[in-house]
Amino acid sequence: MEASQIWVKNMEAKQDIRKRVLEKRSSLNKQEWEEKSDKILEKVISHPIFLNAEEIYCYIDFRNEVATRKLIEKCWELNKTVAAPKIEGNRMEFYYICSWDDLSSGHWGILEPQRGVPAEGKSVCVIMPGAVFDKKRNRIGYGRGYYDRYLEEHPTYKTIALGFELQIEAEIPFEAHDILPQIIVTEEQVYDEELTK
Repeated sequence: MEASQIWVKNMEAKQDIRKRVLEKRSSLNKQEWEEKSDKILEKVISHPIFLNAEEIYCYIDFRNEVATRKLIEKCWELNKTVAAPKIEGNRMEFYYICSWDDLSSGHWGILEPQRGVPAEGKSVCVIMPGAVFDKKRNRIGYGRGYYDRYLEEHPTYKTIALGFELQIEAEIPFEAHDILPQIIVTEEQVYDEELTK
């Protein structure tokens, strides 16, 4: 099979896996979503990658993604600098936010910063979402590659991906340009390099 055929096959497989897993995630009721998100929050805020970062660049949860509002409030409480993503054409940039008032409905109805100061720190941890993950820390996003491109431009930034255990598959298709998060945190497990060897 030629490389182009393999790529098409992988893309089709990714779409099918993404659809199936996102349907499972959508089926979480509000109580399950909150309880599982709280367990993930506890693991994140005690992890050295989070604790050692001066700046946290964090997504704003949407459509049953792992909740991040309490996490962002915890960052402010700990005097960490916070930035949130904004979609600009085919790019994603992060802008500093100091309160919820700095956000308004943007791309696809997701809360985004109203411009402001572009985030460009040195001691940074990026908290990223995903549709599907596997136990080797491969990630399927939402198909537009925003995080892969952003992290390629910022190779020194630390990364933590958040997902529910129901989003973890044994193995998923991946491509050479896909960037693996350093750790994936679910309500049950922290998947890191040691665990995924």
